[in-house]
Amino acid sequence: LRDAWTPRWWILTAGAMSAVALNTGFSLWTFAGLETPGFTLLLTLAIALHLYEERTDAMPWLSAVAFVGAALLRPDAVVAWFLVGAFKSARLIAPGRMARLRRIALWAAIFLAAYGVYWLWRWNYYGDFFPNTYYLKTDHNRAMMERGWRYFWDFFTVYWMWLSALALFSLWNERRAWFRPATSLLVIIAVWCLYVIDSGGDWMPFYRFFMPVIPILYVLIAHGGIDGADWLARRVRVDALGPPLGVALAAVLIFSSVRPHDTEEARNPAGFVANAEILPGAVNVDMHRSIGLWMRDNLPPEYHVALIASGIVPYYSGLPSIDMLGVNDRHIAHLDIPLGHGAAGHEKEDGGYVISRAPEIIWLDIATEPVQRDSMADYMPPLYTEWVPVKTDVTTNAYIWFLYRPVAIRLPSGWLNLLVHRSVALDALPASVEP
Repeated sequence: LRDAWTPRWWILTAGAMSAVALNTGFSLWTFAGLETPGFTLLLTLAIALHLYEERTDAMPWLSAVAFVGAALLRPDAVVAWFLVGAFKSARLIAPGRMARLRRIALWAAIFLAAYGVYWLWRWNYYGDFFPNTYYLKTDHNRAMMERGWRYFWDFFTVYWMWLSALALFSLWNERRAWFRPATSLLVIIAVWCLYVIDSGGDWMPFYRFFMPVIPILYVLIAHGGIDGADWLARRVRVDALGPPLGVALAAVLIFSSVRPHDTEEARNPAGFVANAEILPGAVNVDMHRSIGLWMRDNLPPEYHVALIASGIVPYYSGLPSIDMLGVNDRHIAHLDIPLGHGAAGHEKEDGGYVISRAPEIIWLDIATEPVQRDSMADYMPPLYTEWVPVKTDVTTNAYIWFLYRPVAIRLPSGWLNLLVHRSVALDALPASVEP
């Protein structure tokens, strides 16, 4: 975007990097135990390499490889890949189109040969064209769009994304150029925002669905701020005004990135831990590892466990698992349930189906609890009211208490409260307190 090592390059680089580093959402999601930071790295790298290839007419194999990595980590990288392909194809109208056509063909072939083959294998193996999460979390209805719009608007206002209007100065400067990086970045960001809105947003705080485009968004804003400062300097005919004003705008950008969530826990630096209330549902590695290892050491390897925390716990337990939220369960994901009225991504459930699978163990929470639940009454409201529908669906099922008994296991982090099939008799599972 800028000639390296110039004052304006330093303003752009330092301003954008500082804003990314101090963005509260970006900082928190970096260690929250999900794929967000890795995906953000690969997506940003792929887009940056694309701009470098367009500026230098270099062979585009590097960006293709980066896009393969990003898409393997999260398939929605294909959204950005299609846009970059459109940008590369648009230059075929300029002179030298045959050389560019060969480069585009190489770029597409690398991606399709790697990710395309994987996608075909996955489609053949699972029987669905899209990933299971697409069917679980997608419903193109009005409620989903309204929830997605609220999610976008909150992000836009909390982090002062109206600063992206500064990109208009860069778009104006590029209007007659053959290389239009700011235009490319703005289109990618705009389409990504529309994609998130259409997906219905997220239930977790700190806007993790927008984090993958935060780096290029801050770069675009800083770039536009410098162009705007230079435009104003030319208008008032003060040559030295551009860099200081660019620094001031970069400072505003950096300040806008420090926006804690509106809870007391989020404002307290000591509260930034994975199991704090500021980030519900995050992976507490020590706790979930200990639960998984307890299951591995105390349950037979053929036992099935129905659970909600269906990532790290099954990994360490090694036991066959039923994901009650349907992330990796085809039956639940394909249920015809209208979405957009509950917690995003957690609306489809089928407690009766889970019970019909007759798992030996049902675990209804996502962490150990401070309270012991070893009777049916402990699972009844108001003692047990949860926002995930499947919990209520299971505990109110007509057959659950005939088939299962509540058992509480004491672990160092708290109580592991389980529902155990009545056919199971193990020394590691204490007797229940029957109602």
